[in-house]
Amino acid sequence: MLPRFISRCCGPLFALLVLGLGLVLPAHAKEAIADSLFASAPFDKWKAEGPREQIPWQIRLSADKLSIHQRLLASIQVLVPGPELLKRNRDEFLILLVQVSNGEGISSRSYGVLALDSLKPEIKRSDVAFSWEAFAVPGEYEVSVALWDKRSGEHNFARRLFHVDAYKNDPLPGMWDDVDPFEFWSTKRDGPEYIFHSDVDGRLHLPLATKRPVQLDVLLDLTPSAAIFRGNYGHYNRYLSAAVPMFKVFSQISVTNGSRRVAALDLVQKRIPFEQSSGKALDWPSLRKAFVADSGPGVVSVKDLQNRQQDPSFLREEIVRRLSKPCGSESGCKQHEKPLHVFVVIGSLMDLYTFPALPAVEAGNKEDCIIYYLQLDLFANKDFTGAVSNVEKMLKPLKVRAFQVRTPDDVRHALAKVMEEVSKTE
Repeated sequence: MLPRFISRCCGPLFALLVLGLGLVLPAHAKEAIADSLFASAPFDKWKAEGPREQIPWQIRLSADKLSIHQRLLASIQVLVPGPELLKRNRDEFLILLVQVSNGEGISSRSYGVLALDSLKPEIKRSDVAFSWEAFAVPGEYEVSVALWDKRSGEHNFARRLFHVDAYKNDPLPGMWDDVDPFEFWSTKRDGPEYIFHSDVDGRLHLPLATKRPVQLDVLLDLTPSAAIFRGNYGHYNRYLSAAVPMFKVFSQISVTNGSRRVAALDLVQKRIPFEQSSGKALDWPSLRKAFVADSGPGVVSVKDLQNRQQDPSFLREEIVRRLSKPCGSESGCKQHEKPLHVFVVIGSLMDLYTFPALPAVEAGNKEDCIIYYLQLDLFANKDFTGAVSNVEKMLKPLKVRAFQVRTPDDVRHALAKVMEEVSKTE
């Protein structure tokens, strides 16, 4: 079988252990750069020649965590002593090439370039770590790493076996059937792109087969609530770093008998900054606009900060509105078949909201709807319980199934429970 190469458009994140360095990556970094770097180096020749170490280094491999994106995290790290780099400050660049191959002839490639002429003297007291992060599926891999001082002609080469363990007692063992075995991340490590991981193309395998037609609505609470976050961007961004990946995961559920809609809500402003009804892959460019600093939900107005009597009743209004929408032709259900409405609501704890007295929801047969409410509890405040009873009262008589989520494992088990329960509904 001929090998297939998957080159990422960007190199690694250079994790600096002690001090900031002058690190340079080409501004026009694209996939062609990785290909050209591999082409300019005799990589295959070095691989055939075997291990070589002309420059001191260490290689570390790890893959022991589940990410909030419901993918296994893999890390490749190369450590080079700072004094060794200082000795080479006239050599312009140090190039690192990484190739990861599985047993089926599929290889993923990445790279890194370090400018040696801009290193600071303080680096002599530290090592420099070159780090690559990736999503990986369980299996055996061969990692080939080359370190090349092109000007001096010196190089290192090493091959390591890399085992990625399966997720123990996995309730969703087929989730990774359709993704590439090893997907490198880009260098971006902050902002919306990093939170969403738009640099990774893999799509989770989450087919939801049911006898009864299903209308699935996945709702993300993007509210920068003054009551919940107190205008603290750090708290709010930490919430988004978990809530947005969860939204992406649940939006990949494929409803085989019915339809899927997704939306982001601002409960305080009572608006919908993002909505998609096509059932296709999540439209990230449109969702990203909800994060724009001067117009998206990341802005907390003075009025909102002063208004301590915020309530989440817009969530109820939006659920009722969606319940009132008849089964459309795009859902795949027949006119005489009433679909089961399934809501997955992803939000924060609601303890600090004020819940107004509201009449019972008039939505027909309460058995035709179930709401799965995933509350992110990231701050471990023992005084907060989530106010689930108030949420249930606000949505009464609709059924609410609440999950408090603190870890990626919690998300996986909640997702599995949703899939299992809905698939058994008649």
